[in-house]
Amino acid sequence: MRHFTRTPYYTGPDDPERGQVRGTLELGETVVIETVGGHDQDISITGELKPGTPLDITTPRGSRPGGPFLIEGIQPGDWVAIEIIDMEVGPYGFYRNGGPFWGSVRLIAPVRDGLVHFPPDFVVPIRPMIGVVQLEEVAPHAGALDLGGNMDFNSVQPGSTLHIRAQKPGGFLSFGDVHARMGDGELTGTGVEIDSTITLKVDRSPGFPTANPVVETTTLVEATDEILTAGKGATWEEALKVAWTNMVGLIADRYDTTAEHANLIVGTIADARPGYAAGALNRRGYSQSGYVTCQLAITKELRRTGEPFKA
Repeated sequence: MRHFTRTPYYTGPDDPERGQVRGTLELGETVVIETVGGHDQDISITGELKPGTPLDITTPRGSRPGGPFLIEGIQPGDWVAIEIIDMEVGPYGFYRNGGPFWGSVRLIAPVRDGLVHFPPDFVVPIRPMIGVVQLEEVAPHAGALDLGGNMDFNSVQPGSTLHIRAQKPGGFLSFGDVHARMGDGELTGTGVEIDSTITLKVDRSPGFPTANPVVETTTLVEATDEILTAGKGATWEEALKVAWTNMVGLIADRYDTTAEHANLIVGTIADARPGYAAGALNRRGYSQSGYVTCQLAITKELRRTGEPFKA
């Protein structure tokens, strides 16, 4: 099985290999591809490494990205099936403290034994997913999803197959933006951003009568035990803020922690789910602006260990 690594690192910004095709994948071939997480840097801190430590941005390592790859035999108009077989994530990443009350501060996120660690002693199981899977466009245009891109769907995870229609010969397939865990909606603009190793198979797809990618055969199993808060507003953002505010207070109370620690957890792992989502689409000729509702869900697998994380 071929393995495409993020090393050897590029020699610098002018390395002639930057942006070059990483290789050609055969139809039906299973390969291992490493992706680059976060700021493309090694987490290196002297002394004890603690969850929630502010992340110092250092010079990027110059890692080789997860693509682009040519796919043998793929022509414009052909559909490509990308089966995600397995994913491993690195030992450290970062998340962000954000939302209605805090600024955008990047904090270190240790991952050990299948658990993400939050300060001061919270843990939750990982749920790896791929934020970016894309083919290359002939004429790029902002906002389109027809060739994938930064979709950030939790459905793109081990057990799922993603189908995308090619525009160029070979497709030019790339992967990136992996998260060890990310709440539905990526509320702070990050999940647990982290290096990964993806085992996948690329093949020809029978295609679908759609313009945008299709995901099927996911093995995603939602936790049966959750706690959910609700919000309502004239816009999605207003409704989300209400549900978010309520969830921060709930987590702080139920888990006997600070609002800041609760907010970090909510912003990183809470799943945002629409209730009434059509809003003004259903005015039916009336003048009212409409409203939307949403819920935020936190898995009850979230727990406190009673002991701080030790590197």
